Amino acid sequence: MSLPVTDHNADMETPAPPSSTAALTDRFGRRVSYLRLSVTDRCDLRCSYCMPKGFSGFEEPENWLRFDEITRVVAAFSRMGVARVRLTGGEPLLRRGLPQLVTQLSGLPGLQDISLSTNATQLHKHAQVLHDAGVRRINVSLDSLDRACTEKITGRDSFASIMAGLQAGKQAGFDPIKLNMVVMRGINDHEIMRMAQFCFEEGFILRLIEAMPMGETGRNSQYMDIGPVREQLVSKFNLIPAAAELGAGLPATGPQPTARAR
Repeated sequence: MSLPVTDHNADMETPAPPSSTAALTDRFGRRVSYLRLSVTDRCDLRCSYCMPKGFSGFEEPENWLRFDEITRVVAAFSRMGVARVRLTGGEPLLRRGLPQLVTQLSGLPGLQDISLSTNATQLHKHAQVLHDAGVRRINVSLDSLDRACTEKITGRDSFASIMAGLQAGKQAGFDPIKLNMVVMRGINDHEIMRMAQFCFEEGFILRLIEAMPMGETGRNSQYMDIGPVREQLVSKFNLIPAAAELGAGLPATGPQPTARAR
């Protein structure tokens, strides 16, 4: 099992070797092989750390990229070396016909992996068809194993549907299934060990994400440094740091873009 403590820079790769083909690189010369693509801004939850106060409404569907346009965009990125695509939202499962898009993307030369980030409330309806279409990995947002706490965070009574979605995902064959837990002091930080145990038992990967101290007033009080928590997890579950998984060229000690243990 892996317990990543992550920022969102961990998908950048090490410097790419010289190539005769045009490739996307960042300012450090690292090849970019991963694309996150939002297929809708709509969501059926109202998470406190995501939905801003004063939210005025969603984008009109006629302004969304059509599936053929998305496929053209991904094909262009694929020709520049992007091999992995993650479909996100909003909640991507609210986009009608999503399996059709996955099927189209699966046929693109050079595209090796299609994954999905979801809140899983609709996953029980779509898991198998998405897997059959070409999605192999999913990330699921789950901040609590307590129904009342989940409702407080998401603004909806969503716990039962999320759990049903997770089980449907297991049965469909998604591997790995990663759980993204946004840790908030005084709200769900007491559940970290319980969530880790749940992931061990179910075969999921737990990703602990810090609630960034920015934006709305009061967010600072929810921020929690999860570095010490990682050490507690390593001790409690006898985990072994997996520095080699961080990629070539990264030191085994010192600041890391992500920290994994298993």
